[in-house]
Amino acid sequence: RETPSGSLLPPRHAHMECVVCSETVVLPAKFEAPCTVRCGRICHLQCAHRWSLTRDTTEASAGGMRMIDCPCGAGVFAPPCAVCERRIVPPDSSRPTCREPCGRVLAHSICLVAVQRFRAQRCCGLCSQPWVE
Repeated sequence: RETPSGSLLPPRHAHMECVVCSETVVLPAKFEAPCTVRCGRICHLQCAHRWSLTRDTTEASAGGMRMIDCPCGAGVFAPPCAVCERRIVPPDSSRPTCREPCGRVLAHSICLVAVQRFRAQRCCGLCSQPWVE
């Protein structure tokens, strides 16, 4: 498989390391923070979250939130929405789909509102808990 830029993507079963901490990524990419341009690089959701909590007041376009740039130069590391599967990037607001101790699967706040309005019942893909109301 190739990316739009022509670089090869690693096989899906390949050993992947977090770009930030260099530790093995064991969960599927949909539960972590892959590159927004799908270059094949990935970051642990927790690494991306810790970085994003450090506010940067000079970055007005992201509402002061910091994003981790991917080494590919074209994307940032951001988790996918559990509902629409688009990347959650500023200024989008998001919430966890389930409660602690999991709380790792995220969705756009507006997507969760749509799920509630349709009275759809879903469970977390990671822990199988029902989604929060």
